[in-house]
Order: sequence, then C-alpha cells, then structure tokens
Amino acid sequence: MSRFKLPSPAMIVACLALIAAIGGSAYAASKINGKDIKKDSVTGKQIKESTVKNVASAKKASTAKDAKKLGGLKPEDLESRWLLIGGNGQIVEQSGGFTILDAYQTNNNVYIDSGETTEGHGFSATIAIVNKGDVYSPTGVTDTNFQGEVSVARCQTELVECAPANSKNANAFVVSPRESNGAATTANTRKAVYVTVTE
Repeated sequence: MSRFKLPSPAMIVACLALIAAIGGSAYAASKINGKDIKKDSVTGKQIKESTVKNVASAKKASTAKDAKKLGGLKPEDLESRWLLIGGNGQIVEQSGGFTILDAYQTNNNVYIDSGETTEGHGFSATIAIVNKGDVYSPTGVTDTNFQGEVSVARCQTELVECAPANSKNANAFVVSPRESNGAATTANTRKAVYVTVTE
C-alpha cells in the first residue's frame, strides 16, 4: 500500500505564485483605468485601434518633426499677421511690424520687411475689394474692378532671388501683382492687395 506523498514546500510556493500571477493579471486588466496610467507612458503601438473610439483632435503636433517646427506651441496658439497694400505700393492698414522696402521702383513688385525672419512662415495674397476708387493709387485712378492676380514669396530662398539690395535677407518678402493675362501691372492698373503671413 503506497503512502500519499505531500507536495514539498517549494512546490506549494510555486503553485501559489502561479495562481497569484494569473489571478493578478486578470484582476489588473479589469481594474486599471486611465487614472492608473502614467501620462505619456502608453504609445500607439501598445493600443489595439479597434478597441478605441474616435479620438479628439490632438492639441499639439503629432510628430516630433512637427513639434519642433511649432516650437511646442499648440495649433491654436499660432497667429497670423496681415497687411493691406494700396495700389501705390504703400501700406494702408496692417496688424503691425511691416515696412515697405521698395514699391514699384526697382521693378513691378513690392518688397516688404516683416520685422522678423520669414523662415518657416506661410504666405497668402489676394486682390482686395475696392469700390470707392483706389485713393492710394496715383491721382485720378478710379479702377475698381477686381480682375488680376497676385503672387507672394519669401526673399532669398532656393526658388526666389529678390532684386533690391535691402530685400536680400530672411526678413523680406515680395508681392507681385499681375494682370489677368500675367502681364505686369502699370501705375494705372495696380490693385490693392491683402497679404497674410502665418506665424
């Protein structure tokens, strides 16, 4: 008749450890919530996408590259600056910091100093609405049609070489109004232009 052999103390400890590990994992999985997770400790690779609802728009840039470009700013912290240039190439209104370097003197463009570097900034320009006659154009100009086009670019880039000596720096940009057919405007056909610089 064989005698029943009790498990050794080591075996009992091992079994208890195994049970605790299995039960503990199940308990942890059912009890851990967002408050228990250290901020920024979980990445996208560790999340099963199908288990996550739509996520609100990120408040900061989503990649390290974008974050570096934005200097850690939130998108809503970004600002735009603007100016309105009359048909004579002079500033009518502005948000601040702009000065004219050259207005239709060197060529058929207007060169502007933004008061800070233009590197990393975006630009847009459009023909402005004028319905009283452009009082900022040469005397007697009353053309109020909105035909034409306008381009804008930073000075001294891989694509753009600005002409006036005082515009050959990172603070400058050029505004180039044209007729609808692409021809240069003249003193009697220049339009007022709005320019926006995105910070």
